[in-house]
Amino acid sequence: MRSVTHHITATSEDGTVFEVSYGYGRGQRRLLGCLHCDWQEQITYGGARHKGLDHLAQAHGALGSPRMTADAAARRQALLIMLACFAVAAAILWWAASQA
Repeated sequence: MRSVTHHITATSEDGTVFEVSYGYGRGQRRLLGCLHCDWQEQITYGGARHKGLDHLAQAHGALGSPRMTADAAARRQALLIMLACFAVAAAILWWAASQA
Protein backbone atom coordinates (compact mmCIF):
# COMPACT_ATOMS: atom_id res chain seq x y z
CA MET A 1 0.00 0.00 0.00
CA ARG A 2 1.51 3.30 -1.07
CA SER A 3 -0.23 5.86 1.12
CA VAL A 4 -2.26 5.17 4.24
CA THR A 5 -5.07 7.62 4.96
CA HIS A 6 -6.94 5.88 7.81
CA HIS A 7 -6.46 3.25 10.49
CA ILE A 8 -9.31 0.92 11.51
CA THR A 9 -8.80 -0.71 14.90
CA ALA A 10 -10.63 -3.11 17.21
CA THR A 11 -9.65 -5.00 20.36
CA SER A 12 -9.99 -8.67 21.21
CA GLU A 13 -11.28 -9.99 24.54
CA ASP A 14 -7.74 -10.21 25.94
CA GLY A 15 -7.10 -6.53 25.13
CA THR A 16 -4.95 -7.01 22.03
CA VAL A 17 -5.45 -4.20 19.52
CA PHE A 18 -5.71 -5.26 15.86
CA GLU A 19 -5.42 -2.80 12.99
CA VAL A 20 -6.37 -2.59 9.33
CA SER A 21 -4.88 0.20 7.22
CA TYR A 22 -6.91 1.95 4.54
CA GLY A 23 -5.26 3.84 1.72
CA TYR A 24 -4.23 3.85 -1.90
CA GLY A 25 -2.14 1.41 -3.93
CA ARG A 26 -0.85 1.49 -7.49
CA GLY A 27 -3.13 3.27 -9.94
CA GLN A 28 -4.97 5.07 -7.11
CA ARG A 29 -6.83 1.87 -6.17
CA ARG A 30 -8.38 2.00 -2.72
CA LEU A 31 -7.07 -0.85 -0.55
CA LEU A 32 -7.51 -2.35 2.90
CA GLY A 33 -4.58 -4.23 4.40
CA CYS A 34 -4.30 -6.04 7.73
CA LEU A 35 -1.13 -5.40 9.74
CA HIS A 36 -1.38 -8.82 11.44
CA CYS A 37 -1.84 -11.18 8.49
CA ASP A 38 -1.51 -11.20 4.69
CA TRP A 39 -5.13 -10.11 4.07
CA GLN A 40 -5.60 -7.31 1.55
CA GLU A 41 -8.73 -6.27 -0.33
CA GLN A 42 -9.44 -3.72 -3.03
CA ILE A 43 -12.41 -1.45 -2.33
CA THR A 44 -14.48 -0.67 -5.41
CA TYR A 45 -17.28 1.19 -3.62
CA GLY A 46 -18.12 2.39 -0.08
CA GLY A 47 -17.98 0.32 3.07
CA ALA A 48 -14.26 0.31 3.84
CA ARG A 49 -14.87 0.70 7.59
CA HIS A 50 -17.36 -2.16 7.67
CA LYS A 51 -15.15 -4.48 5.60
CA GLY A 52 -12.15 -3.72 7.80
CA LEU A 53 -14.09 -4.33 11.01
CA ASP A 54 -15.61 -7.53 9.56
CA HIS A 55 -12.11 -8.85 8.83
CA LEU A 56 -10.89 -7.99 12.33
CA ALA A 57 -13.90 -9.74 13.87
CA GLN A 58 -13.80 -12.87 11.71
CA ALA A 59 -10.05 -13.43 11.38
CA HIS A 60 -8.81 -12.15 14.74
CA GLY A 61 -11.87 -12.18 17.02
CA ALA A 62 -11.52 -8.44 17.62
CA LEU A 63 -14.99 -7.07 18.35
CA GLY A 64 -14.45 -4.40 20.98
CA SER A 65 -13.87 -0.64 20.69
CA PRO A 66 -14.12 -0.27 16.90
CA ARG A 67 -12.53 2.96 15.64
CA MET A 68 -11.54 4.56 12.35
CA THR A 69 -9.06 7.41 12.62
CA ALA A 70 -7.32 9.57 10.04
CA ASP A 71 -3.59 9.11 9.59
CA ALA A 72 -1.66 12.07 11.03
CA ALA A 73 0.52 12.55 7.93
CA ALA A 74 -2.51 12.49 5.62
CA ARG A 75 -4.28 15.03 7.84
CA ARG A 76 -1.23 17.34 7.76
CA GLN A 77 -0.96 17.06 3.99
CA ALA A 78 -4.64 17.92 3.51
CA LEU A 79 -4.27 20.93 5.83
CA LEU A 80 -1.22 22.21 3.93
CA ILE A 81 -3.01 21.85 0.58
CA MET A 82 -6.03 23.76 1.93
CA LEU A 83 -3.80 26.54 3.29
CA ALA A 84 -2.01 26.84 -0.06
CA CYS A 85 -5.35 27.08 -1.89
CA PHE A 86 -6.58 29.80 0.48
CA ALA A 87 -3.30 31.71 0.06
CA VAL A 88 -3.61 31.59 -3.73
CA ALA A 89 -7.26 32.69 -3.55
CA ALA A 90 -6.34 35.58 -1.23
CA ALA A 91 -3.55 36.68 -3.58
CA ILE A 92 -5.92 36.61 -6.56
CA LEU A 93 -8.54 38.63 -4.66
CA TRP A 94 -5.91 41.15 -3.53
CA TRP A 95 -4.64 41.48 -7.11
CA ALA A 96 -8.18 41.89 -8.50
CA ALA A 97 -9.02 44.54 -5.87
CA SER A 98 -5.85 46.50 -6.63
CA GLN A 99 -6.71 46.61 -10.36
CA ALA A 100 -9.98 48.47 -9.79
